[in-house]
Amino acid sequence: MIKDPGIDKTRRRVQHQDGTFSDYLTVRFAPQALQFQDIDSSDPQVKRKDIAQLRYLKALARGERHPIIITYLSLLPDRPAAAIFPHLTFTTEDGERLLSANSAITYTLRLLLSKGWLHYQAGHWQIATPRRETHWQERAAAILHLLTSQQRLHISATPGQPLPARLTFDAPPFDVYRNLIPISRCGFLSDVVHRQQPRLIFNTAFFLLEHDDFLSHHSALGEPYNLWVRHGVIHRPPLYRRGTIFASDEHRWRVGFFSLNDISITLPNALRLQPADLAPRHGALPFTLNNAASTAVTLYTRYYGVAEKGRVLGYTPSAAGRFELTVIDRRIVSWKMGGHLLLPQNGFIISFAPGTLAASAQQELQDILPARPRIDYHFARPEHQGVDQALQAGPMLLQNGHTPLTNTYLEEKEQFWPSRALPNGDWQIGVVSTDYDTNVDSSRHGRVGLGIDKTGHLILTLAAGVNSGMGVPGIDSYGATLVELTDALAAAGAVDAVNLDGGGSTQAYYQGGQAVVPGDRRGRFQVHYERMVPAVGILP
Repeated sequence: MIKDPGIDKTRRRVQHQDGTFSDYLTVRFAPQALQFQDIDSSDPQVKRKDIAQLRYLKALARGERHPIIITYLSLLPDRPAAAIFPHLTFTTEDGERLLSANSAITYTLRLLLSKGWLHYQAGHWQIATPRRETHWQERAAAILHLLTSQQRLHISATPGQPLPARLTFDAPPFDVYRNLIPISRCGFLSDVVHRQQPRLIFNTAFFLLEHDDFLSHHSALGEPYNLWVRHGVIHRPPLYRRGTIFASDEHRWRVGFFSLNDISITLPNALRLQPADLAPRHGALPFTLNNAASTAVTLYTRYYGVAEKGRVLGYTPSAAGRFELTVIDRRIVSWKMGGHLLLPQNGFIISFAPGTLAASAQQELQDILPARPRIDYHFARPEHQGVDQALQAGPMLLQNGHTPLTNTYLEEKEQFWPSRALPNGDWQIGVVSTDYDTNVDSSRHGRVGLGIDKTGHLILTLAAGVNSGMGVPGIDSYGATLVELTDALAAAGAVDAVNLDGGGSTQAYYQGGQAVVPGDRRGRFQVHYERMVPAVGILP
């Protein structure tokens, strides 16, 4: 047997009383070896076809008899709408000015399809806007030309069956939130293995996957979210207060909690925002987070309303004269006056009270944003200075040898709030991950945990699992509960640990070979699908 001298790998199988079992892979390695990075498919059309198949099967599982799936490949990287469509402006029906090209495309396609203004006949898309809607005719023509000329827009139905001769999408109405799928960055681990030949690679970050995850026109399937730091640069902010593993430039790894209250923000006009509890800095405006009361500057995330109302409110408060910016990663993707702005799952909104910005400063910012939408983040607190790498997922599994897990912990302490049915029968869209079991010791799923031992070495533990209801006793590994994953990490020597993205995304490759059986079954017993993911941990 050939061993990697820098990696200590072990396997074990745990038998359960019900006759099922769980397979664990544990890998121990030096702290300086690990890197976090985003990945994407080397073949965009393979990515599109795989996502279309996944969404088609999900539609069948919902009870749709003959689902039609429309997918489009987002622009990567995203571009300002003014750069892609220089002669057009994109404003939503409720007054939101769209600055992102991807946001403009998604919003326009959703509107056209929901109003029955887009048809498909004989292999071609046809615009059917009323004559009076000339502005939507122009926007539709520009977007369709871009998407079709670059082979980004596709329509699919029952595999092996031809599409109907004509599709109008208005009888019955096409479900734009479930069956129109914008696709962002994501790729197969096996593809990265073939290109980069790493010693070890595994999935890491949570990302938008379910239709409740990308309800906003600023969101797309495959987009990772929450804190990611690489080489000292904050590429994604910590939207929700959740467990994080991070390292200083001395490769000393730690675990802790981060939220938007731990960063400062610099806007394109050089205006700086900082948490309100810090000592005032010259020229910086203080902000509060998810504050229902009117403050000069408030940041809102999808979690707004849960702490005060016990439910997700979904929109910023309506308030005449408030100026609001929607932020995704490091981009301002829209602005709006008056509040009532939809809160995206993978971003946040900066809300300025009337009079906070001088009229000239507000106008200057509006003028700058179409061409320069980028913002910068910095850690605001002394204890976080020098962070070189960080990856946030959650929940926290171990701190100083102890676990905080209880059956109320995820919702009460780490802002997990999955979608749920309300007493009146309505469906409330929650906070990502919107389809997540918050019971810590009753449900087994594929799991990934990353820990630190007393010597500072890193310990990766993966429990192989399958989609719920798709396991075959005696053949398939049934995964682990969060408590069982925590116990496995502790038994391997971890004293600190966080949970990473799991479920059907649980996967790893070691020395070029598949080290964990993928858990995505897509409704087919004993058929293994490798799920695409957008972010990985990698040992070159």
